[in-house]
Amino acid sequence: MNFVPQAIYIESGAESAPLTGEVLRRFPEVPVFRNRSLENLLADVSRTSDDVFGECKSRLVLSRFPGSFLKKCPGISPGMVCCNYYVVNLLKNCIYDCSYCFLQEYLQNNPFLVAFVNIEDLLGELEAEFSAYPGRVFRVGTGELTDSLALDTVVPYSRTLLPFFNRQQNAVLELKTKSDRVENLLAHPDPSNVIVSWSINPPQIVAEEEKGTPSLTARLNAARLCRDHGYRIGFHLDPILLFPGWEEAYRELIRELFREMAPGDIEWISLGSFRYRAPLKQIIKERHPGSRLFTGEHVPSKDGKFRYLRPLRNRAYDTIRRYLREVSPNLNIYLCMETREIWEGVTGKLPRSDERLDAFFDL
Repeated sequence: MNFVPQAIYIESGAESAPLTGEVLRRFPEVPVFRNRSLENLLADVSRTSDDVFGECKSRLVLSRFPGSFLKKCPGISPGMVCCNYYVVNLLKNCIYDCSYCFLQEYLQNNPFLVAFVNIEDLLGELEAEFSAYPGRVFRVGTGELTDSLALDTVVPYSRTLLPFFNRQQNAVLELKTKSDRVENLLAHPDPSNVIVSWSINPPQIVAEEEKGTPSLTARLNAARLCRDHGYRIGFHLDPILLFPGWEEAYRELIRELFREMAPGDIEWISLGSFRYRAPLKQIIKERHPGSRLFTGEHVPSKDGKFRYLRPLRNRAYDTIRRYLREVSPNLNIYLCMETREIWEGVTGKLPRSDERLDAFFDL
Protein backbone atom coordinates (compact mmCIF):
# COMPACT_ATOMS: atom_id res chain seq x y z
CA MET A 1 0.00 0.00 0.00
CA ASN A 2 1.63 3.23 -1.16
CA PHE A 3 0.20 5.85 1.17
CA VAL A 4 -0.21 9.44 0.00
CA PRO A 5 -1.81 11.80 2.52
CA GLN A 6 -4.80 13.85 1.45
CA ALA A 7 -3.32 16.83 3.28
CA ILE A 8 -0.42 17.63 5.63
CA TYR A 9 -0.86 19.82 8.70
CA ILE A 10 2.15 21.29 10.48
CA GLU A 11 1.63 22.31 14.10
CA SER A 12 3.51 25.13 15.78
CA GLY A 13 7.04 24.10 16.75
CA ALA A 14 7.32 21.37 14.13
CA GLU A 15 8.16 23.60 11.16
CA SER A 16 11.96 23.49 11.47
CA ALA A 17 12.39 19.83 12.33
CA PRO A 18 14.54 17.94 9.78
CA LEU A 19 11.92 15.18 9.66
CA THR A 20 9.26 17.71 8.67
CA GLY A 21 11.37 18.83 5.74
CA GLU A 22 11.93 15.26 4.65
CA VAL A 23 8.21 14.48 4.68
CA LEU A 24 7.38 17.62 2.69
CA ARG A 25 10.01 16.77 0.08
CA ARG A 26 8.38 13.39 -0.42
CA PHE A 27 4.96 14.91 -1.19
CA PRO A 28 5.45 18.15 -3.13
CA GLU A 29 1.92 17.97 -4.60
CA VAL A 30 0.06 17.43 -1.31
CA PRO A 31 -1.62 20.56 0.20
CA VAL A 32 0.16 21.81 3.34
CA PHE A 33 -1.54 23.78 6.13
CA ARG A 34 0.29 25.43 9.02
CA ASN A 35 -0.99 26.07 12.53
CA ARG A 36 -4.51 24.94 11.68
CA SER A 37 -6.66 24.19 14.72
CA LEU A 38 -7.18 20.45 14.86
CA GLU A 39 -10.36 21.02 16.82
CA ASN A 40 -11.80 23.06 13.96
CA LEU A 41 -10.48 20.59 11.42
CA LEU A 42 -12.16 17.72 13.26
CA ALA A 43 -15.41 19.68 13.25
CA ASP A 44 -15.08 20.16 9.47
CA VAL A 45 -14.48 16.45 8.90
CA SER A 46 -17.41 15.56 11.15
CA ARG A 47 -19.73 17.71 9.03
CA THR A 48 -18.65 16.15 5.72
CA SER A 49 -17.96 12.49 6.50
CA ASP A 50 -20.02 9.61 7.88
CA ASP A 51 -16.80 7.88 8.98
CA VAL A 52 -14.72 10.46 10.82
CA PHE A 53 -12.15 7.99 12.12
CA GLY A 54 -11.60 6.49 8.67
CA GLU A 55 -11.42 9.89 7.00
CA CYS A 56 -8.84 11.18 9.49
CA LYS A 57 -6.48 8.35 8.57
CA SER A 58 -5.69 10.27 5.38
CA ARG A 59 -4.81 13.55 7.16
CA LEU A 60 -1.16 13.63 8.29
CA VAL A 61 -0.32 15.95 11.19
CA LEU A 62 3.32 16.76 11.94
CA SER A 63 3.78 17.71 15.56
CA ARG A 64 6.22 17.87 18.49
CA PHE A 65 5.61 15.54 21.40
CA PRO A 66 5.96 17.59 24.62
CA GLY A 67 6.30 14.84 27.25
CA SER A 68 8.18 11.64 27.97
CA PHE A 69 8.23 9.19 25.07
CA LEU A 70 9.20 6.01 26.95
CA LYS A 71 6.38 4.28 28.84
CA LYS A 72 5.64 0.86 30.29
CA CYS A 73 3.34 -1.30 28.15
CA PRO A 74 -0.34 -1.16 29.20
CA GLY A 75 -0.18 -4.92 29.72
CA ILE A 76 0.62 -3.82 33.28
CA SER A 77 -3.21 -3.69 33.75
CA PRO A 78 -4.67 -5.15 36.97
CA GLY A 79 -4.51 -8.94 37.03
CA MET A 80 -2.44 -9.26 33.86
CA VAL A 81 1.08 -10.73 33.61
CA CYS A 82 3.48 -8.08 32.29
CA CYS A 83 6.31 -8.97 29.91
CA ASN A 84 8.48 -5.98 30.90
CA TYR A 85 7.81 -4.29 27.59
CA TYR A 86 8.33 -0.58 26.96
CA VAL A 87 6.54 1.45 24.30
CA VAL A 88 7.52 4.57 22.38
CA ASN A 89 4.72 6.36 20.55
CA LEU A 90 6.14 8.23 17.59
CA LEU A 91 2.93 7.90 15.59
CA LYS A 92 -0.74 7.89 16.49
CA ASN A 93 -3.33 6.12 14.33
CA CYS A 94 -2.68 3.80 11.42
CA ILE A 95 -3.33 3.66 7.69
CA TYR A 96 -4.78 0.16 8.04
CA ASP A 97 -8.37 -0.35 9.19
CA CYS A 98 -8.61 -3.56 11.20
CA SER A 99 -12.10 -4.10 12.55
CA TYR A 100 -10.87 -5.02 16.03
CA CYS A 101 -8.46 -2.06 16.43
CA PHE A 102 -8.76 -0.37 19.83
CA LEU A 103 -7.64 2.95 18.33
CA GLN A 104 -11.17 3.45 16.97
CA GLU A 105 -12.28 4.11 20.54
CA TYR A 106 -9.01 5.31 22.08
CA LEU A 107 -8.39 8.13 19.57
CA GLN A 108 -11.93 9.48 19.22
CA ASN A 109 -10.94 12.95 20.45
CA ASN A 110 -7.96 13.21 18.08
CA PRO A 111 -8.31 10.62 15.32
CA PHE A 112 -5.81 12.23 12.93
CA LEU A 113 -2.69 10.46 11.74
CA VAL A 114 -0.13 12.26 13.92
CA ALA A 115 3.63 11.93 13.46
CA PHE A 116 5.94 13.39 16.10
CA VAL A 117 9.00 14.91 14.45
CA ASN A 118 11.21 15.66 17.50
CA ILE A 119 12.95 12.32 17.34
CA GLU A 120 16.16 13.83 18.75
CA ASP A 121 14.33 14.33 22.07
CA LEU A 122 13.40 10.65 22.06
CA LEU A 123 17.00 9.56 21.51
CA GLY A 124 18.22 11.72 24.38
CA GLU A 125 15.57 10.28 26.69
CA LEU A 126 16.40 6.69 25.72
CA GLU A 127 20.14 7.27 26.12
CA ALA A 128 19.64 8.60 29.63
CA GLU A 129 17.30 5.76 30.67
CA PHE A 130 19.44 2.94 29.27
CA SER A 131 22.57 4.41 30.88
CA ALA A 132 20.88 4.84 34.26
CA TYR A 133 20.00 1.11 34.44
CA PRO A 134 22.88 -0.80 32.79
CA GLY A 135 21.82 -4.08 34.40
CA ARG A 136 18.31 -4.00 32.99
CA VAL A 137 17.33 -5.35 29.56
CA PHE A 138 14.97 -2.96 27.77
CA ARG A 139 12.65 -4.31 25.08
CA VAL A 140 11.24 -1.25 23.33
CA GLY A 141 8.45 -1.30 20.77
CA THR A 142 6.98 1.41 18.54
CA GLY A 143 3.77 -0.37 17.56
CA GLU A 144 1.30 0.43 20.35
CA LEU A 145 -0.65 3.28 18.72
CA THR A 146 0.29 2.54 15.13
CA ASP A 147 1.92 -0.03 12.87
CA SER A 148 5.71 0.25 13.22
CA LEU A 149 6.49 0.01 9.49
CA ALA A 150 3.36 0.87 7.49
CA LEU A 151 4.49 4.51 7.19
CA ASP A 152 8.24 3.97 7.28
CA THR A 153 8.62 5.09 3.66
CA VAL A 154 6.60 8.25 4.49
CA VAL A 155 8.04 9.17 7.91
CA PRO A 156 11.29 7.17 7.96
CA TYR A 157 11.85 6.75 11.70
CA SER A 158 13.80 3.54 11.18
CA ARG A 159 16.68 5.42 9.56
CA THR A 160 17.35 7.09 12.90
CA LEU A 161 16.23 4.36 15.31
CA LEU A 162 18.20 1.48 13.79
CA PRO A 163 21.72 2.98 14.12
CA PHE A 164 20.85 4.18 17.63
CA PHE A 165 19.80 0.71 18.82
CA ASN A 166 22.75 -0.88 17.02
CA ARG A 167 24.97 0.87 19.59
CA GLN A 168 23.04 -0.16 22.72
CA GLN A 169 24.35 -2.79 25.13
CA ASN A 170 21.16 -3.37 27.12
CA ALA A 171 18.26 -2.63 24.78
CA VAL A 172 16.54 -4.11 21.75
CA LEU A 173 14.06 -2.45 19.41
CA GLU A 174 11.00 -4.38 18.30
CA LEU A 175 9.25 -3.18 15.16
CA LYS A 176 5.79 -4.77 15.24
CA THR A 177 3.92 -4.71 11.96
CA LYS A 178 1.44 -6.12 9.47
CA SER A 179 3.29 -4.28 6.71
CA ASP A 180 5.59 -5.42 3.95
CA ARG A 181 7.34 -2.04 3.70
CA VAL A 182 10.81 -3.17 4.70
CA GLU A 183 12.83 -1.19 2.16
CA ASN A 184 14.59 0.97 4.75
CA LEU A 185 15.41 -2.07 6.88
CA LEU A 186 16.96 -3.92 3.95
CA ALA A 187 19.01 -0.83 3.05
CA HIS A 188 20.45 -0.61 6.56
CA PRO A 189 23.68 -2.60 6.94
CA ASP A 190 23.51 -3.53 10.65
CA PRO A 191 20.64 -5.63 12.09
CA SER A 192 22.08 -5.70 15.63
CA ASN A 193 19.62 -5.28 18.53
CA VAL A 194 16.60 -5.08 16.22
CA ILE A 195 13.73 -7.56 16.11
CA VAL A 196 11.12 -7.28 13.37
CA SER A 197 7.89 -9.02 14.28
CA TRP A 198 4.75 -9.64 12.28
CA SER A 199 1.17 -9.89 13.46
CA ILE A 200 -0.36 -12.75 11.52
CA ASN A 201 -3.76 -14.38 11.22
CA PRO A 202 -5.40 -16.89 8.85
CA PRO A 203 -6.05 -15.51 5.34
CA GLN A 204 -9.82 -15.33 5.88
CA ILE A 205 -9.30 -13.12 8.92
CA VAL A 206 -6.87 -10.91 6.98
CA ALA A 207 -9.48 -10.53 4.21
CA GLU A 208 -12.50 -9.95 6.45
CA GLU A 209 -11.15 -8.17 9.53
CA GLU A 210 -7.81 -6.56 8.57
CA LYS A 211 -8.80 -4.19 5.79
CA GLY A 212 -6.04 -2.54 3.80
CA THR A 213 -3.28 -4.76 5.14
CA PRO A 214 -0.86 -6.86 3.08
CA SER A 215 -1.74 -10.52 2.66
CA LEU A 216 -0.33 -13.24 4.87
CA THR A 217 1.90 -14.27 1.95
CA ALA A 218 3.27 -10.72 1.60
CA ARG A 219 3.98 -10.48 5.33
CA LEU A 220 5.81 -13.79 5.42
CA ASN A 221 7.82 -12.84 2.34
CA ALA A 222 8.85 -9.59 4.04
CA ALA A 223 9.83 -11.57 7.16
CA ARG A 224 11.95 -13.91 5.04
CA LEU A 225 13.75 -10.94 3.42
CA CYS A 226 14.50 -9.44 6.83
CA ARG A 227 15.70 -12.80 8.15
CA ASP A 228 18.03 -13.17 5.18
CA HIS A 229 19.39 -9.69 5.96
CA GLY A 230 20.24 -10.79 9.50
CA TYR A 231 17.35 -9.39 11.53
CA ARG A 232 15.90 -11.36 14.42
CA ILE A 233 12.28 -12.24 13.67
CA GLY A 234 9.18 -12.54 15.85
CA PHE A 235 5.52 -13.34 15.25
CA HIS A 236 2.35 -12.38 17.08
CA LEU A 237 -0.78 -14.47 16.66
CA ASP A 238 -2.85 -11.69 18.12
CA PRO A 239 -5.73 -11.27 18.25
CA ILE A 240 -6.71 -14.90 17.98
CA LEU A 241 -10.30 -14.98 16.75
CA LEU A 242 -12.63 -17.91 17.30
CA PHE A 243 -14.99 -18.74 14.46
CA PRO A 244 -16.37 -21.96 12.96
CA GLY A 245 -13.36 -23.90 11.70
CA TRP A 246 -10.79 -21.84 13.60
CA GLU A 247 -8.81 -24.94 14.59
CA GLU A 248 -7.99 -25.95 11.02
CA ALA A 249 -7.50 -22.32 9.95
CA TYR A 250 -4.82 -21.77 12.60
CA ARG A 251 -3.24 -25.15 11.90
CA GLU A 252 -2.87 -24.14 8.24
CA LEU A 253 -1.56 -20.72 9.28
CA ILE A 254 1.21 -22.43 11.23
CA ARG A 255 1.97 -24.74 8.30
CA GLU A 256 2.28 -21.67 6.07
CA LEU A 257 4.51 -19.91 8.61
CA PHE A 258 6.97 -22.79 8.73
CA ARG A 259 7.02 -23.22 4.98
CA GLU A 260 8.77 -19.82 4.98
CA MET A 261 10.62 -19.83 8.31
CA ALA A 262 12.64 -22.42 10.21
CA PRO A 263 12.00 -22.67 13.98
CA GLY A 264 15.52 -21.47 14.67
CA ASP A 265 14.81 -18.26 12.72
CA ILE A 266 12.16 -17.14 15.22
CA GLU A 267 13.02 -15.18 18.35
CA TRP A 268 9.57 -15.53 19.91
CA ILE A 269 5.90 -16.11 19.16
CA SER A 270 3.20 -14.46 21.24
CA LEU A 271 -0.42 -15.54 21.54
CA GLY A 272 -3.20 -13.15 22.49
CA SER A 273 -6.97 -13.37 22.28
CA PHE A 274 -9.44 -10.74 21.04
CA ARG A 275 -10.05 -8.21 23.81
CA TYR A 276 -11.80 -4.86 23.95
CA ARG A 277 -13.23 -2.20 26.23
CA ALA A 278 -17.02 -1.98 26.33
CA PRO A 279 -17.40 1.26 24.27
CA LEU A 280 -15.49 -0.28 21.34
CA LYS A 281 -18.21 -2.85 20.59
CA GLN A 282 -20.73 -0.35 19.25
CA ILE A 283 -18.04 1.47 17.25
CA ILE A 284 -17.03 -1.79 15.57
CA LYS A 285 -20.64 -2.64 14.75
CA GLU A 286 -21.14 0.77 13.16
CA ARG A 287 -17.87 0.95 11.22
CA HIS A 288 -17.60 -2.74 10.30
CA PRO A 289 -21.15 -4.08 9.98
CA GLY A 290 -19.96 -7.31 8.32
CA SER A 291 -17.55 -8.22 11.10
CA ARG A 292 -17.86 -11.60 12.80
CA LEU A 293 -16.01 -10.50 15.93
CA PHE A 294 -19.04 -10.79 18.18
CA THR A 295 -20.36 -14.18 17.12
CA GLY A 296 -18.92 -15.66 20.36
CA GLU A 297 -19.65 -14.82 23.97
CA HIS A 298 -17.39 -12.37 25.81
CA VAL A 299 -17.13 -11.55 29.50
CA PRO A 300 -15.29 -8.80 31.42
CA SER A 301 -11.83 -9.75 32.74
CA LYS A 302 -9.91 -8.44 35.74
CA ASP A 303 -8.66 -5.44 33.77
CA GLY A 304 -12.17 -4.49 32.65
CA LYS A 305 -11.67 -5.62 29.06
CA PHE A 306 -14.02 -8.13 27.48
CA ARG A 307 -12.57 -11.47 26.39
CA TYR A 308 -13.73 -14.90 25.34
CA LEU A 309 -14.83 -17.10 28.22
CA ARG A 310 -11.86 -18.50 30.09
CA PRO A 311 -12.41 -22.14 28.97
CA LEU A 312 -12.52 -20.98 25.34
CA ARG A 313 -9.31 -19.00 25.73
CA ASN A 314 -7.63 -21.90 27.48
CA ARG A 315 -8.61 -24.23 24.66
CA ALA A 316 -7.50 -21.80 21.94
CA TYR A 317 -4.10 -21.18 23.54
CA ASP A 318 -3.59 -24.86 24.32
CA THR A 319 -4.52 -25.90 20.77
CA ILE A 320 -2.37 -23.34 18.95
CA ARG A 321 0.52 -23.83 21.35
CA ARG A 322 0.33 -27.58 20.67
CA TYR A 323 0.42 -26.95 16.91
CA LEU A 324 3.55 -24.86 17.40
CA ARG A 325 5.21 -27.38 19.72
CA GLU A 326 4.60 -30.10 17.13
CA VAL A 327 6.86 -28.12 14.80
CA SER A 328 9.51 -27.56 17.47
CA PRO A 329 9.48 -27.94 21.26
CA ASN A 330 12.13 -25.23 21.47
CA LEU A 331 10.00 -22.37 20.22
CA ASN A 332 9.85 -19.41 22.61
CA ILE A 333 6.08 -18.89 23.12
CA TYR A 334 4.44 -16.46 25.50
CA LEU A 335 0.94 -15.12 26.18
CA CYS A 336 0.14 -11.44 25.74
CA MET A 337 -2.04 -9.53 28.22
CA GLU A 338 -3.29 -12.61 30.02
CA THR A 339 -3.92 -13.53 33.64
CA ARG A 340 -1.76 -15.70 35.88
CA GLU A 341 -4.58 -18.28 35.86
CA ILE A 342 -4.50 -18.54 32.07
CA TRP A 343 -0.69 -18.75 32.07
CA GLU A 344 -0.74 -21.58 34.59
CA GLY A 345 -3.67 -23.34 32.89
CA VAL A 346 -2.03 -23.31 29.46
CA THR A 347 1.68 -23.68 30.27
CA GLY A 348 1.64 -25.16 33.77
CA LYS A 349 3.91 -22.36 34.99
CA LEU A 350 4.46 -18.65 35.14
CA PRO A 351 7.09 -17.01 32.89
CA ARG A 352 9.59 -16.61 35.73
CA SER A 353 9.84 -20.43 35.66
CA ASP A 354 11.12 -20.32 32.08
CA GLU A 355 14.72 -19.13 31.82
CA ARG A 356 14.27 -18.16 28.17
CA LEU A 357 11.52 -15.71 29.14
CA ASP A 358 12.93 -14.65 32.50
CA ALA A 359 14.90 -11.71 31.10
CA PHE A 360 11.73 -10.09 29.79
CA PHE A 361 9.03 -10.84 32.33
CA ASP A 362 8.45 -8.70 35.39
CA LEU A 363 6.09 -10.21 37.96
